[in-house]
Amino acid sequence: MATHLEHQRLERILLGQHQLVDEVHQLLEQEQKHDDIIRAVVLSSRGRGGPEWTNPPEQRVFSEDSIRAMCVKYRLRFLEGALFKGGIPDQAVYAIRQLERRLGTPLHAFRIMAPAARFRLCDSEVDPLLFLALADGRYVLVHKWGHDLSPWRAVMGWPVRNAANLAATMLLLAALLSLLVPDAWLGGWHDNRFLVFVWTSLVLASFTVFGWFAFFGQFSTDNWNSRYFN
Repeated sequence: MATHLEHQRLERILLGQHQLVDEVHQLLEQEQKHDDIIRAVVLSSRGRGGPEWTNPPEQRVFSEDSIRAMCVKYRLRFLEGALFKGGIPDQAVYAIRQLERRLGTPLHAFRIMAPAARFRLCDSEVDPLLFLALADGRYVLVHKWGHDLSPWRAVMGWPVRNAANLAATMLLLAALLSLLVPDAWLGGWHDNRFLVFVWTSLVLASFTVFGWFAFFGQFSTDNWNSRYFN
């Protein structure tokens, strides 16, 4: 009799644990569905209709002018989440859920700052930054993933920020090439070095202009929020 009662008690304990495990699994499934919904919302975001936020953390709030300047400096794009082709990591989803709890409303007006490749390919590894548009026209940085933006990227992007930078780069390169020409090649006339500089500048300008128009080049000041490849 005692053994039968012990079996019943043990069975109740096991059934209770099984019920607890089922409840945990159901909870995890609900949380996963919520995460999937958030990812779908980010990757379908269009427009600017963001929420009202009275006192957002100022260190994470940026104006459109500041975002534009950063995009021009690092040659990035700042586009709606619906145009992004990469994945949204768990940390970004968690950050969004924290914001939703804080604001007490679902969020949907997301934008992403990233290189143009991240809006065409899924295998690029360069630094996306997820922003939430606010009703006052500003943007809140929600999450950043990937590697740190390298200063070398800013250096490489300097020549194509605008037409003046491109022209200055061509002249500097022409001056460097003319200085590398040996004196023996100049026939003893140092004035010939200036002629070499002029000739090199014209050659570089010709190739640059041809390549720029042939490959539909765009300056960073023009394409920072462009939806098109060129």
